[in-house]
Amino acid sequence: MQIISGTTDFLLQGASAVAIGKFDGMHRGHKALLSEILQAVVFTFDPPPAVLFSGKAVKGLTTREEKRRLFRQIGIDVLIEFPLTFQTAAISPEDFLRVIVQEQIRAKLVAAGTDLSFGDRGLGDCKLLKARAEAYGYEVKIIDKVLEDGEEISSTRVRQAVEAGKMQEAARLLGAPYA
Repeated sequence: MQIISGTTDFLLQGASAVAIGKFDGMHRGHKALLSEILQAVVFTFDPPPAVLFSGKAVKGLTTREEKRRLFRQIGIDVLIEFPLTFQTAAISPEDFLRVIVQEQIRAKLVAAGTDLSFGDRGLGDCKLLKARAEAYGYEVKIIDKVLEDGEEISSTRVRQAVEAGKMQEAARLLGAPYA
């Protein structure tokens, strides 16, 4: 697996399929999203947006090294850990799609969850991603949330289960024991 980290200056060779997200905890919802894009690129932020915008440490479910190992195990080809700073976060949603998704990643398929946000103030969303697909030459696959007991599986829900010591619930949400 190729890892691109700590730089905004990258260019992938050839067309790609990309999944965009935070991917904290690699729960069943993340796995459903990633199953859509074999031979794929994962684009994530480092640090996570919550860390940058809160100005303090935010507990994650997985370390950078654990995420890398999990992505390697499921066969991701390229992992982009995009450096999130106030400057890079301020890119317009349109420029994010044109420069990063189209020109640098060369995406032909973009997969994301329904709660996707990108660009300045998180104003980019699934609606914009779909609206610009034809202009930028990619297909869009929006993955609905995976539900467990009528509630969506999310990193927040997994984190709450872990913090409450409900390890069986966390394992059920993750699809594997929490480590």
